[in-house]
Amino acid sequence: MRSLLVWLLASSGVFFGVTTAPLATGDASSCQPAELFITDDESPLFELQADATIAVNGAAVTGSTPLDGVFWSAESQQATVERARQFHLCVADEPALHSAAEALRRQFHQQAVLTFDYLPENAAGADAITITVPGIDFARFRDAFVADSAAHQRLQGGSVTTTDHTLILVAGIGDLDIARRLVGATGGDWAAATLASGNREFVD
Repeated sequence: MRSLLVWLLASSGVFFGVTTAPLATGDASSCQPAELFITDDESPLFELQADATIAVNGAAVTGSTPLDGVFWSAESQQATVERARQFHLCVADEPALHSAAEALRRQFHQQAVLTFDYLPENAAGADAITITVPGIDFARFRDAFVADSAAHQRLQGGSVTTTDHTLILVAGIGDLDIARRLVGATGGDWAAATLASGNREFVD
């Protein structure tokens, strides 16, 4: 059974304008921007099949990004490296996002699927932050993550885009110190980080 890459990391006492991501399509009353992270089985039809499943469950795909990710398995006590994909979504509400993730988890036999629903800073239910950091070498991130036992337990993983080498992390608000340390060990420039607040869910 394939495991999902979950990526978490976060922030420090200095915030660089935590924002809500702009709507990709539709209007604010009907389209809520969200992200969905899933292990890519690398079959030629994976993205097309995933798009169809997401649409059937009430969400729309506005784009996707291929990723290299590392995931810590508590069961095997080791890190695994896997290809993954980040789907950029437009959803009507949180139940639609959950339904799409659950349908994908069953369809592709995933351990878990990670979702992130963008929310305004300090909104009720906002429990996590996404961080993007440009110019990150995936091998360096992998090594830094593997060496950090606290990151294994609290952050569980992370990913780097294959196209422009941007680190993508999602962290619980309470794990910001761990996240900041890992970003530094990875060689990331925290001043260049972009942050957004929201609600995360591991659908497993």
